[in-house]
Amino acid sequence: MRITSTLLCVLVLLGACSAQQSGQSTVTVAGCLMGINGSFKLLSNGGERLLLKGSHSQLFSYNGMLVEITGTITTKNNPATEAKPRTLHVTKIKKLADSCQ
Repeated sequence: MRITSTLLCVLVLLGACSAQQSGQSTVTVAGCLMGINGSFKLLSNGGERLLLKGSHSQLFSYNGMLVEITGTITTKNNPATEAKPRTLHVTKIKKLADSCQ
């Protein structure tokens, strides 16, 4: 049991280090989760559209709801991709309300 806990801690730390080294930042964003044709997007309260990547069944279960999503966004300074929505790799979803308003 102790070995399992220690191994889990090491893996979490390694994951955090690799995320920082690869230009990723962890963010938490609230907004309306919308799913259309198998593609999921979050319209944030600030008006930004984010493309969501994660478990399809998990994202589908929150479709049309006001949610708070935690995940990683790859930060790239590439002018060619500025017009495209940024991709948020979902790690956690919390329901804030049953519907978007």
